[in-house]
Amino acid sequence: MSELIKRYEHAARQPLDQANSLPFAVYKDAQVAELEADKIFHRQWVFVCATGMLGEAGRYFAFTLAGESIAVVHGKDGHIRAMSNNCSHRGTPLLKSGFGQIEKNIVCPYHAWTYSDNGELKGVPFDTNKCVDKQRHELPKYALQEWMGLLFINLSDTPSDLLERLNQINPYLQHFHMDRFIQAYEGVAEHWNCNWKLAVENGIESYHLFMVHRETLEVNTPSKKAYYIAGDANWSLTGGEIVEKRSVLSKLFSGDTPEPLNQYMLIYLPPGFIGILSYDSFDWIAVTPDGPENCFVQGGGMSEHASGENGKGSDAFTAAFLQEDKDICELVQSGMGSRHHQGGKLLEVERIVVDFHQYLAKHLFNSPVSDFRETEAAEMFK
Repeated sequence: MSELIKRYEHAARQPLDQANSLPFAVYKDAQVAELEADKIFHRQWVFVCATGMLGEAGRYFAFTLAGESIAVVHGKDGHIRAMSNNCSHRGTPLLKSGFGQIEKNIVCPYHAWTYSDNGELKGVPFDTNKCVDKQRHELPKYALQEWMGLLFINLSDTPSDLLERLNQINPYLQHFHMDRFIQAYEGVAEHWNCNWKLAVENGIESYHLFMVHRETLEVNTPSKKAYYIAGDANWSLTGGEIVEKRSVLSKLFSGDTPEPLNQYMLIYLPPGFIGILSYDSFDWIAVTPDGPENCFVQGGGMSEHASGENGKGSDAFTAAFLQEDKDICELVQSGMGSRHHQGGKLLEVERIVVDFHQYLAKHLFNSPVSDFRETEAAEMFK
């Protein structure tokens, strides 16, 4: 184990009262990136997309997860499957990245090997001697589970039960009536020039709102109104007051509502899902790595209505604060080459960042982590 990996483990497992930022080099180091790809993104549950985004047969979402090309496909038989998006012949990616539609079969753009939408190899051009064992060349499948209309993938051969972990969050969500959110929509799909951990840390903490988002998020969800609800290394919930209360239209339809619905809830599902739940919608970004110093950021959301005031919201507003996040994360990344800083003390307002670090400690190093913590604010939601 390298000296950097030892320092990484030591920093990540610390409780809040002893916690500091992680060593700067772990946001740049190739060995660290490989360790995280192996032990986290290839073994733990990772968010993919909303089930509603794959609503019709043939609809797919293709993406790269820590170097692995994957396709999640709604088959003609009604089942949604996760499978390799690499041709079993020479490894060529089969479906274009992002959301798309399979018209009939999946055809490799290199040599036209043809697969069904459930990954079976159907045809091999010029295989006159029938030398290709079609069963052996089926596309590998991966575990897929759904929670609250969200799909998660696990590349491990022995995945844990995702719902055993995430169903613990359900009692905190009862006032939001999540089954209302039946309209799913796509958000941003961006490539950021920063390590994935920086994007996650920035996305989950509210400490930076008053500075980075002073004319966007801070106006409606100020830093000083944010609070911790509950969590540990498995998942975390924070919340905050929405200064601009629910719209007149939504109040007209719903009447008086419990106080939690005048708040927002941030739901962090490590490693990379960051959701913002409000009365009107459930929006998110999902962060995955692209090597040591880059990452993918995929956005999306669900709402009760297909469009309009209670639907997708302001694209311009969303674009504005995401650009602010991208700019600050890329600026922070430029400072990670410093050898004269070790990382400063984390504050109470950054408790959720400590939860994230302990998730890393648990799954990278099998380190002991802090016990589950619930604050008085949790009673408002339960």
